[in-house]
Amino acid sequence: MATTAVEHSKTRSDLAQLAGTGPVSPISILAGVLVGYSTFALLLGGAIAVLHHRGSKLDLTESWGHIGTRGGLLVGLLLFVSYLWAGYVAGRMAWRRGILHGIGVFVGSILVVGAVALLVRSLTKPKDVKAVTDALRLFGIPTTRDEWRHVGSFAGVASLGGMLLGSVLGGFLGEHWFTKLSRRAQAAEVDVRERLAATNTGTRSRATERSGGNGHGNGNGNGRGRRSRIKEIDLDELSKEELYEMAQEMDIPGRSQMTKEELKEALSSAMQLQG
Repeated sequence: MATTAVEHSKTRSDLAQLAGTGPVSPISILAGVLVGYSTFALLLGGAIAVLHHRGSKLDLTESWGHIGTRGGLLVGLLLFVSYLWAGYVAGRMAWRRGILHGIGVFVGSILVVGAVALLVRSLTKPKDVKAVTDALRLFGIPTTRDEWRHVGSFAGVASLGGMLLGSVLGGFLGEHWFTKLSRRAQAAEVDVRERLAATNTGTRSRATERSGGNGHGNGNGNGRGRRSRIKEIDLDELSKEELYEMAQEMDIPGRSQMTKEELKEALSSAMQLQG
């Protein structure tokens, strides 16, 4: 059984370089961005529903300049959770450089919303622009220059901080999953090897006891006494592993491909030929 080597971040990065894929996986970043958007939309919708049910006056759909401290804290928390998951997806998909891909998710989220907002303004009628940009703002990122002026407010810092921290931490955890997996595989391999070794040792011991030898002969080292004792063994009482051990000792050809019944027949024939 081959030994499983524990994977490390540098090992995976070097392997990606050798494969010609480069240090960054754009598709992984894009997947993280989309996951972040969809997760935040779901969490925000749930939070708005809960606040409305409790009769709260807090409106999470407002811009950073009007949402207030409580709203900014809540939105920042929702963005942190959303982008923790987004960064994790990107880091795990990329398989390498999790922190870098987490940062890519953060930057990509801002750039994508900004690009979509610019596209909307260039293709949509002026009266419809506000409705579309208001909808885009629900992804947690302002879409106009006036809204970005409030980036230094508590809500702005909490929102961007939650996105960045969640993305970076999620990317690290997503990549680190592979290291944990390889360590578990290595531990499992060691356990299997120890069990196989114990099983083989027990099999040899039982076969030796039943054949009346010490593993090298009949106790005096010439092997003839062992063969005479083998003739007295009831082959039906032995397991396939024990039969194989005896076939190996008697140098029966093709033993590795034989079934239990075939091993018994081959051993019986060999013992009859030995007289």
